[in-house]
Amino acid sequence: MSDFLPKVSISIITYNQEDVISDTIESALLQDYDNLEIIVSDDASTDRTPAIICEYAARYPGKVVPVLNQINLGITGNCNSAFSACTGQLIAFLGGDDLFLPGKISAQVKLFQSHDVVLSYHSVEIFLHQTGELLFTTNTTRNEDLNNAYDIVAKGGIPGASSVMVRRSVCPINGFDPEFPVASDWLFFIEVAMRGRIEKLDGVFGRYRKHGKGASEQTFMLLSESLRTLDIIQEHYPLDDKLKDACEKGAYRYLLGELFRQIVKKDKEKARLVVDLMLVKVSGVRYFSILCFSWALKFDLFVFGVAIVFERFRSILKRVV
Repeated sequence: MSDFLPKVSISIITYNQEDVISDTIESALLQDYDNLEIIVSDDASTDRTPAIICEYAARYPGKVVPVLNQINLGITGNCNSAFSACTGQLIAFLGGDDLFLPGKISAQVKLFQSHDVVLSYHSVEIFLHQTGELLFTTNTTRNEDLNNAYDIVAKGGIPGASSVMVRRSVCPINGFDPEFPVASDWLFFIEVAMRGRIEKLDGVFGRYRKHGKGASEQTFMLLSESLRTLDIIQEHYPLDDKLKDACEKGAYRYLLGELFRQIVKKDKEKARLVVDLMLVKVSGVRYFSILCFSWALKFDLFVFGVAIVFERFRSILKRVV
């Protein structure tokens, strides 16, 4: 075995997940890598989640480390509670209802033997919580690969944040930006990736639980945070023209996906709001396509005509923009 055995912190955030938190912690404990700590940060849950975490901490003292917020801090606040408690050279992120697959940590750590590697990710299975049905697997095509920070920007982030491992020394000093109460991980990962090289770990090493409740509404609610992320990153690197172009691609891709969601839902009002945002955020050749969307919406060509067809081709179109 290699002598490269840095300490790894597994950062788990949770809130009212008494039905799944044990499975999540167990998936971390089953990793074949000894030099790790499992930080489990609970955001003032009102169910048995804190008690379950404490039970694991008692069974695995020093390995399972509980962080119990006394008041609810929200997603970003809880991320920072966990982040502040991490003492490892590397940090792996795991949602309170997601799962690591066997061998994930040991395989991913090897990629960080190159000192310029600052972030790694891998494919994850997306499955439906209610039935266990496998919906799809992320990052299965070369066009979906993320090779640098510009790709993370242009392609709208890293699918399955629980696939990510980062080098602690290059993380933002204050962790996740509180300006973004929910969607702070995108900016965090971009900032990390701007400081070094990304490596993809080949293979599927995680499972992301999809509950199927309100996903479309949630993405619409997060539009302002996502678009603000692109503004912030350009403010941080104002002389980087390549980043500016990536931000425009990222805005177009994100808004295009949201437009399709609203079209499939036949919500004309929200679809028009998305198109209006696209007209502000996007220029060049993409601007013409947005004008076409705007014209079609006026005559209900999308909403009442080809919504089903658009849903089928949405993922294909997003992969090539």
